[in-house]
Amino acid sequence: MLCYVMVCIGQLCMECKQIYNTGLRTYMLDSYNVIDFTVLSLYLASYTLRFLVDRWIKTADAHYDGTSRARDSLVHLNKTEYDLITQEIFTDEAQPLHSYFMKACT
Repeated sequence: MLCYVMVCIGQLCMECKQIYNTGLRTYMLDSYNVIDFTVLSLYLASYTLRFLVDRWIKTADAHYDGTSRARDSLVHLNKTEYDLITQEIFTDEAQPLHSYFMKACT
């Protein structure tokens, strides 16, 4: 994935260099250039969002220590404890953002 992001950044830099060399007006007259720039920008935006959401999920998991608690309860075959842990995390009104990301990653 990192390699692909680096390729996208390189391609975006080439498009920016082309804008600088030919001028914005000439660059915008060719619709393929606009499409290239748009697609590369959207790729980079999607990977940035993927990185941010992964970071937010890890922060929420660290806040609740949910993964290790749930794993321990399932290893000991304690379904009721697992249900209590998930109920506690999913209905937390004090930290709704952390609760949201824990719900989203299940």
